[in-house]
Amino acid sequence: MSESYDVVIAGAGHNALITGSYLAKAGLSVCIVERKEKAGGSVATTEDFTGKGFHQDVCSVSHSMLMGNPLIRNDELELISKFGLEYANPEKMTVLYFDDDTHLEFWSDLDRTCASMAKISPKDADNFRRFCTQVDQTMDMLVMGMYSVPPSPGMQAMMMDATPEGQEMMRLQAISAWDLICEWIENPKIRIALARYASEAMLNPFDNGTGFGFYVILPYMYRFGTGICIGGSGALAEALGRCFIAHGGVIRLNSEVKEILIESGEAKGLILTNGETIRANKAVVAGLHIAQIFPHMVPGFELPPGFQHRVDTLKYADFQPMTVHLSLNEPLDFKYGNGIEDYFWVERCHSDVEEFRRGFQNLQYGIPDRNFACWVQQFRADPSRVPEGKGTVHIYAFMPLDLKEGGREKWDEIGAEIAQGFIDDLREQVTNLTDDNIIATHFMTPLDITRYNTSLVNGDIQHIGFFSWQLGGNRPVPGWGQYRMPVPKLYMTAGSTHPGGGVTGGPGRNAVQVIMEDLGLDFEKVSSN
Repeated sequence: MSESYDVVIAGAGHNALITGSYLAKAGLSVCIVERKEKAGGSVATTEDFTGKGFHQDVCSVSHSMLMGNPLIRNDELELISKFGLEYANPEKMTVLYFDDDTHLEFWSDLDRTCASMAKISPKDADNFRRFCTQVDQTMDMLVMGMYSVPPSPGMQAMMMDATPEGQEMMRLQAISAWDLICEWIENPKIRIALARYASEAMLNPFDNGTGFGFYVILPYMYRFGTGICIGGSGALAEALGRCFIAHGGVIRLNSEVKEILIESGEAKGLILTNGETIRANKAVVAGLHIAQIFPHMVPGFELPPGFQHRVDTLKYADFQPMTVHLSLNEPLDFKYGNGIEDYFWVERCHSDVEEFRRGFQNLQYGIPDRNFACWVQQFRADPSRVPEGKGTVHIYAFMPLDLKEGGREKWDEIGAEIAQGFIDDLREQVTNLTDDNIIATHFMTPLDITRYNTSLVNGDIQHIGFFSWQLGGNRPVPGWGQYRMPVPKLYMTAGSTHPGGGVTGGPGRNAVQVIMEDLGLDFEKVSSN
């Protein structure tokens, strides 16, 4: 006899957990089905990588974009007040060292950031402050747009065209991040430093259609904070799990979904790979990548004309992540001095624009380039992640998944060599990365990351590239940007939907508003505690 719930959800990433928690809080019976042995997806922390006591983030290292979500700001699910979620916002965010040995510090305080910038260019420091102030004036509108169901692209264009601020947003979605930066900043090194922030969307900042990503990222962090999860990135998933279960939710782990059960033309549940069926009386939610669902999980269902073509022709990110984790007997001692070792995020940066631009082109052509690496020290913001006196470093780098020589499968041959190269590069920047100081190492190539989380199709941590034509109501595909899918009673959440991947919680909160509306439930009442 099959199990039956009001709602069943495929996949237990953080957005699925958010959707499930709101629905369970509303009094529905909800089951989340997950193929792995632990919920959370890429929002995960483990001691398995480099030893007991060393809590290493598997993928995401900060939750900055989640900090503006009403889920957190208003503690709508009581994750903070009741379920143990806690965040730190370190003063020392990021320091970039240029290859001419100058550096630029980004603090959580805008004034101190501008003071560091002024040492390179007083004019650009003033301009950067004006830029952040201008963006902050539109921040409430931007946040509301992120954490609401997006209008159709046509309606959004009409709305944006009605005001000067909206017209500027339309322009920003069309131009490159580099062009936007150059409108405000003159010094090449500061331009490069800001473009590195823009590239965190996994896009070449010189490409058109990338401007909006840069526009929002730094002012957003100055408004809401960096968001370093105490206990590790996975502590968010754990708090969501506690919340979901406390409201009566059920999580089925080690249970892989094969198909969406469709009866009488509607989604009626999930069919597992072992043949078991879990039925849904009211709705089915897919917390997966859209390309995992269509057409593979809906065999025989007649999709609207052109729908599958749009799924098949999605454009993915320009490059993918690679990580190297080290546990250390003592924290790194950077050669630069001046308290640089205390920063949460340290990176070496280009000084020459041409070399900087060529590096991104290398990645796009499938050529490994080790010049885009960051050295992340989460324990600087959260000492509980390491034994007393010890240290860790999470090397986070850009790499191509599909290599020019050998394709993606080549990573199984060259992964260890590339990882060692990153470690050797770091040795040149510190005084104490000796063999005796390294307790253990672990690395994940772009291919390893796709295997770890199969929802990261083509290694895209955003699910779908953050290009202008794949944002808002065009996400996941035009015509289907409001979380309802072509199969009646089938909904989507996760990074394929607005506002996208990373740790925003937006897809989870937005999708549940649509589901509750269709079920005649009051989201405002449920979210108001």
